[in-house]
Amino acid sequence: MAGRRRLAHDERRAAILRVAREMFSCRPYAAVSISDIAEAAGVSPPLIVFYYGTKRSLYLEVLQTAVTSITEGLRDVPGPPSLDRLRASVRFYAEYAREHRAGFLSLLRGSGESAIPEAAALVETLRRQVADRILADVAADMPPLDDATRTTLIVGIRGYLGYVDAAIALWLDLPDEQRAHVGPDTLADLAVGAFTGTLSALTAAAPASSRPGTAGMAGRPDS
Repeated sequence: MAGRRRLAHDERRAAILRVAREMFSCRPYAAVSISDIAEAAGVSPPLIVFYYGTKRSLYLEVLQTAVTSITEGLRDVPGPPSLDRLRASVRFYAEYAREHRAGFLSLLRGSGESAIPEAAALVETLRRQVADRILADVAADMPPLDDATRTTLIVGIRGYLGYVDAAIALWLDLPDEQRAHVGPDTLADLAVGAFTGTLSALTAAAPASSRPGTAGMAGRPDS
């Protein structure tokens, strides 16, 4: 009996989280109320308060769930630093966005919720972790970076990550018949092209002693 009660507890909590994720993905935080979520989930507002405490806590739980899933998925992408691994990482990211559309869009929306600094901090932590990993992979294929080159590279990587987020968000909003023409593999190829373009610009601007080499992350897409 206790096991059944626990299952019901977990199922109700998960159902509330799913509904909240969907609502926060398409409406600003301020436009969603506990009552809205309760009505959509078929539960009472006090039950949501019982499980999550406040709307703010529920919202942060939505974002944290997405951040954890993406972080773990990217960490599990196999292989040494390479454009192939970068391509596989973007493919995972796009597939996650397609399969967990509400969670992904909630995460992107959370980065702009200035009234909830914890939300923006969660998104920023994810982006910094991804950027740091890419930076480490690129730097491993280069001579020691001076401050100017490192800063330029960081700006380029963050710009690249913004491109990937924007491209996937647009892709999710396409009508089904259009989105069918652009799969995760195509998005991954576009992202790798954008990344190699960033490296090319860096190569042109960097001192010769700090320029990327010809292998690994700095190599050609087919290397």
